[in-house]
Amino acid sequence: MQIFGKETNRKEICEKTGDISQLSEVKYYEYIDGVSRGVRGIDIRNPEGVNLTILPDRGMDISSFSYKGIPFNWKSAVRETSSVYYESRGAEWLRTFYGGFLTTCGLTTTGPANTDNGEELGLHGRISNISAEKVIVDGEWKDDTYIVKARGKIREAKVFGDKLQLERKIYTWINKPKLVIEDTVENIGHAKSPLMILYHINIGYPVLDADSEVIEDKASIIPNDDTAKKEIGIFNKFSNPIKGFVERCYFHDIQADGEGYSNIALINSRFRGGQGIGLWIRFNKDNLPYLTQWKQMGMGEYVCGLEPCNNMGQGRKIEREKGRLRFIEPQEKIDYRLEFNILESNEAILDFRKKFSK
Repeated sequence: MQIFGKETNRKEICEKTGDISQLSEVKYYEYIDGVSRGVRGIDIRNPEGVNLTILPDRGMDISSFSYKGIPFNWKSAVRETSSVYYESRGAEWLRTFYGGFLTTCGLTTTGPANTDNGEELGLHGRISNISAEKVIVDGEWKDDTYIVKARGKIREAKVFGDKLQLERKIYTWINKPKLVIEDTVENIGHAKSPLMILYHINIGYPVLDADSEVIEDKASIIPNDDTAKKEIGIFNKFSNPIKGFVERCYFHDIQADGEGYSNIALINSRFRGGQGIGLWIRFNKDNLPYLTQWKQMGMGEYVCGLEPCNNMGQGRKIEREKGRLRFIEPQEKIDYRLEFNILESNEAILDFRKKFSK
């Protein structure tokens, strides 16, 4: 493997460090002030420049993700808020939506608030406001590289209602600018349950800027409303922040590659005077057939969401009516896998274009 531009191996690293934390460090802590008070945090860093913050008390989501000091996430004015402030009705979910790199939505509803079969459902569901249990972070040597894995379980359950459990594993490598998330959702109840999941990945400045662009494999794209429809020709282009901007949403159905993954990237070829930077997202097409693109060019709310999901993002009522609503049977398990790769130069961006841009 290569670290710091030099070929090395486990033996050499162990001889030159007293503990692996010298190169690959994990820190546990708890926020003590303001609306974040009581929220646990886990910071993971590696020598390739990958740094991330996991919040076990916010559904094992990722609040920060950076590479060599470059932040890839967007942060809202809400900040990392304790789930004690969560309000489930209507769009009040937004009061605890800190943005971050990943906010998970689900597990029995995503999309706008609606009423389905007499059940009142709030925006994007509850899972991101539930604390994880059995949280462990450990590392191991495998095939001469060191891997750090964080894992935990989040249970969304109700007496006389749905009972689902999400087991999350987050992987980083000592020698790779890469992040992998593996999720398993299990129905731990005794009745069939609706299953809706959306990975709200929020990319912000400076990766997102006026010159940024979305690139993807061959896809069909459906605008969410008339405003988005009028701008379908520039769905993948961005601008500087606009006062009073109203969000546009587009639903992507991206073809799978030979390994069964859909591929999409947000790139900024003019970053650092033409050096280029980008984020490449891969996700398993079988269980995540769609991606919602959230284009929000507002002042202070300047973000592009690239959100793999198992539904078209219009709420459970419409998903049921359209025959798209997915279910999970008792004791059934369904797996999701997402890979995040850094495109750290225009050369890497060009390689992605050649491989996937249609």
